[in-house]
Amino acid sequence: MKLGIHNLFVEKKDDVILNGKDSNNVEIDEVRLWEEFQSGSEVAYSMIYTQYVGMMYNYGMKLIRDEELVKDCVQDLFVELFNAKHRLGKVRSIKSYLFKSIRRKLIFECKKRRIQRTDFGSKQVYKNQVTPSFERSLIEKQIFDDQRQKVLLAMGKLTDRQREVIHLKFYALLSYSEISEVMSLSIKGTYKLMARSISSLKSYIGKM
Repeated sequence: MKLGIHNLFVEKKDDVILNGKDSNNVEIDEVRLWEEFQSGSEVAYSMIYTQYVGMMYNYGMKLIRDEELVKDCVQDLFVELFNAKHRLGKVRSIKSYLFKSIRRKLIFECKKRRIQRTDFGSKQVYKNQVTPSFERSLIEKQIFDDQRQKVLLAMGKLTDRQREVIHLKFYALLSYSEISEVMSLSIKGTYKLMARSISSLKSYIGKM
């Protein structure tokens, strides 16, 4: 069963709690939104899908450069969520829950299909195929904004986990708490990994 945005769009109704704000520009109460989804609201499901499907695809493509596999895993995950909605637990952050789920699913598929580790989190992704949105996020955050090319080259020298934590923080805009959940780290471990990653990035750039 494959779903697409075009056949998931549902007219927004009042049964989804939106903190009293306009639904097109809204800070969603994620706890209530998740509860509405679990109760069977197609509106809530549509909102979760349309808000996060692109982010999940982009994140997945940073982990494995197989477009069809990433698309299939993202779509299959949403189908699985829909079918199991009544059995799912409470969620405080939908984004971190979905990112952790797609990460786990992709790792499982890589192992099952015996995809080589060199293909997983490939350094070439950052040397040659960094998305414009990720480049912009680095610039917008004013991290080495005058050394973009050096940053991209330096990113290719980081470890898989170092690149991932930087992506989650500066592209996906996850909090440290959310990153710790996605990567199965403690909060302290997340801060340490980020500090080492930024330190390594600066060091590589300084040698260029």
